[in-house]
Amino acid sequence: MTTRRRLLATASAAFAAAALTACEKPAPLVTVVNAGRSVYSEANTYCFEEQSFEAGNCSQRHTGQTQLAVVSGEPVGIDVGEELVEGRWFIELSDPNAAEGQSQPQQSQPQDGHYFTFTAPSLPEGGSLLLTVRSLEQERPTGEWVFRLVPR
Repeated sequence: MTTRRRLLATASAAFAAAALTACEKPAPLVTVVNAGRSVYSEANTYCFEEQSFEAGNCSQRHTGQTQLAVVSGEPVGIDVGEELVEGRWFIELSDPNAAEGQSQPQQSQPQDGHYFTFTAPSLPEGGSLLLTVRSLEQERPTGEWVFRLVPR
């Protein structure tokens, strides 16, 4: 095989791999804002058509937690994509450092709009709070986004 043919074969293979990756449908984004700063994240887990949490076949997209430093007493806003508004969604706040059974997560009522706010609580230095956004369709979970709120 000539050098030119090898280059063409390599370029063709790279293009095909990129095209297959580009065809993967993206999960909706969720944005969290506080005191002039914002972060966004693709879903940690998201169920596309024919997938369900019960079957365990949902797409795993983003791993870990997206972090936002928040100012206590200031509003924290959560903005969700149109796909989530078509169903419903809610937030859950939990203390990642609490021993099991010591702290109950707090949940909002299910939302049907694209934006929700709450006041950032006072967090101790070195402390954090997990903000989990969960989407629903016909009262069944369809997605999960996890953010870590830390004091600024």
